[in-house]
Amino acid sequence: MPAGFQFLNPEVGLWVTTAFTPEETLANRGSHYLTVVARMKLGVTLLQADADIKTIMRRIARDYPNQAGRLDAFVMPLREQLAGDARSPLMVLLVAVGFVLLIACANVANLSLTRAASRGRETAVRAALGAGRSRIVRQLLTESVLLSFIGAAVGLLFATWSFGFLRRLIPEGLALSTSLTIDLRALAFTLLITLLTGLIFGLAPALQASKTDLNEALKQGGGRAGPGGGSDRLRGVMVVLEVAMSLALLVGAGLLIRTFFKMLDQYSGLHPENVLTLRTQLPRGKYDEASKRNAFYDQTLERVKGLPGVVSAGYTMSVPLDWKGGTSGFWVEGRALEQAVSQGLSYDANHRQVSAAYLQTMGIPLRKGRYFDESDSEKSMPVAIINETMARQYWPGEDAVGKRFKIGDPNEPVPWLTVVGVVADVRQMGMDAPVKAEMYMPYRQMTTHSFFAPRDLVVRTSVAPMSIAAAAQREIHAVDPNQPVSNIRTMEAVLDDEIGQRRLAMTLVAIFAGLALLLASLGIYGVLSYFVVQHTREIGVRLALGAQRRDILGLVIKKGMSLALIGVAIGSAAALALTRLMSSLLYEVSAADPVTFVAVAAILTMIALLACYLPARRAMKVDPIVALRYE
Repeated sequence: MPAGFQFLNPEVGLWVTTAFTPEETLANRGSHYLTVVARMKLGVTLLQADADIKTIMRRIARDYPNQAGRLDAFVMPLREQLAGDARSPLMVLLVAVGFVLLIACANVANLSLTRAASRGRETAVRAALGAGRSRIVRQLLTESVLLSFIGAAVGLLFATWSFGFLRRLIPEGLALSTSLTIDLRALAFTLLITLLTGLIFGLAPALQASKTDLNEALKQGGGRAGPGGGSDRLRGVMVVLEVAMSLALLVGAGLLIRTFFKMLDQYSGLHPENVLTLRTQLPRGKYDEASKRNAFYDQTLERVKGLPGVVSAGYTMSVPLDWKGGTSGFWVEGRALEQAVSQGLSYDANHRQVSAAYLQTMGIPLRKGRYFDESDSEKSMPVAIINETMARQYWPGEDAVGKRFKIGDPNEPVPWLTVVGVVADVRQMGMDAPVKAEMYMPYRQMTTHSFFAPRDLVVRTSVAPMSIAAAAQREIHAVDPNQPVSNIRTMEAVLDDEIGQRRLAMTLVAIFAGLALLLASLGIYGVLSYFVVQHTREIGVRLALGAQRRDILGLVIKKGMSLALIGVAIGSAAALALTRLMSSLLYEVSAADPVTFVAVAAILTMIALLACYLPARRAMKVDPIVALRYE
């Protein structure tokens, strides 16, 4: 049986407490609520330490199969323990930032190509006056790098302003030890990226501009350059890459959005928007006896239930997702130790002591049997309600209602608990964590040490939950004026706290994806606008020879949509590969989810069509007479 517990009267199942001692706790191999903190020796790697721990656990499991048969342990760095699994979200954000940077640079490169083409006559004059090709390239690269550094300066200013928002991304465990500042390393990295982007994305336009044909350029009037095959192809490649990267980002954002709502949807049946939670952690010295604690719970529930707008109320050790622990070992009646070992079973489940109406108040559906009621007291038959996972795991293919088990060692003189109901699974350990076996017991029958006593009051309302928070506090203080009340929040807030980091990651990726889509659309629009300007004379000739304006519309849209569709095809293949890297962030959504891929491709295609239509519409309005005089 768990260390620190004993039964006063096995006939009715009344528990009293004894003192916890280190010897009792260490002697109970099934007790695993403590976390071991250790400092590794110099020269020992994480893998070596983890291997040693697993060897120890195998030895314990072999010697004590009934208490630690399937328990495991592993070594985790303290920073990772505090920060959680932040590596995957940060990598996704880094990829998103990188893609947006590349798309923005591709747009700047396209603008530079257009500007270089419009400066063809100027470049030719410089070359005719003796400027070499390397001199012209250096000049254009200098302009490109200068623009990059101006953009970096503006970006650093915006980054400083955004620190208030970015602080919300820091995991709670690292909030006090982490500060957001632009230190020398961050500044040096920013300057290096600025220099590289200025050089790399300015090089292609510079090289293209330095290939100017002096005879052709000097013969053109007004400084206009004619259509250039090389620069046109380069602009087209840039647009294709922009569309491809935008689609990959949009797919990633779409998968995260679907994951977010899938996670929330699993709790929608509980209607968390109508549930208020308040914590009343009873002082051990004042409420050292079970009778005192039960009197407080009973009076508080009776008073709170009488408040206007309250539908029901209940007490529990912890609301879902708030306490990811509290397990107890147990033993199933009629099952031999050898049978359990052969089946690989570890008799261990989450332990929750609750009031009679807690499960109904939370909205946890009943699958079989019955809920607790007021008749389940210290004088009645000891009972328990289990979740579907526990029923399926320990009584496969059987009806668990009516089965019996006892908490602790089977040889101890403790009463058997009879299963009177099976309720639906509710994820307690995390929104995407596997459901664990769980057992609920009436607190009146389980007068254990106050450490395991209920502490969270749950109130279901027909009005806005927070509107009755003050009244609920008054009723609690009417029972005990000195009782602290904390953690006053709705169940929705509990869910928000659990999913907050994912919400922020999803929001940021969605913002980056939206920005990428905007930039890609501007890229398509810019290339087609330049295409219309380049081919104004040709369009005028076509119109003069009898071409219909819808033919001109089709010509321009075909030009833009061919680039967009190629980008969609390449982006779909790239997204299929990249989303596999973020599979650990997904929940009940495949990394190759066809709904997301089709929806994103359709949205991107429609946006691209709109970006193509605007320049095409302008091309339709070209006056043939004006176009034929166009220089």
